[in-house]
Amino acid sequence: MLERYYIEKEKQEKLLSRKNVKSDFYNGIYDRYEYPVLTREHIPLTWRYDLNPKTNPYFMERLGINAVMNSGAIELNGKYYLVARIEGNDRKSFFGVAESDNGVDGFRFWDYPILLDDTCPEETNVYDMRLTKHEDGY
Repeated sequence: MLERYYIEKEKQEKLLSRKNVKSDFYNGIYDRYEYPVLTREHIPLTWRYDLNPKTNPYFMERLGINAVMNSGAIELNGKYYLVARIEGNDRKSFFGVAESDNGVDGFRFWDYPILLDDTCPEETNVYDMRLTKHEDGY
């Protein structure tokens, strides 16, 4: 298992440290970049795999990720944060925070996803974060 883990870790580190470059596209309003800033491959290996060889001797993925999308974004104290909706292979969604120094590349998810309390059992489809900075904080 360790060998497979280190192969996956090296692939992920290459992705996470890749510099994003502006594409040739320009419409006078905004720039486009070659690579998306977040994909399912950005999800930490510790979320996707049980790294204990006793409970996962074949290094099987425990949390398959279908997509990362619909991020709320904010610049705060010189860092850029995305709160992304993460959809599992089971089509159930949860959220995670990814952070970057420049907002263009180098986004890394925090160690753990966001856990939302179920405050209203009738409520469904908690999607698409909106982040707003205001006098009280954010």
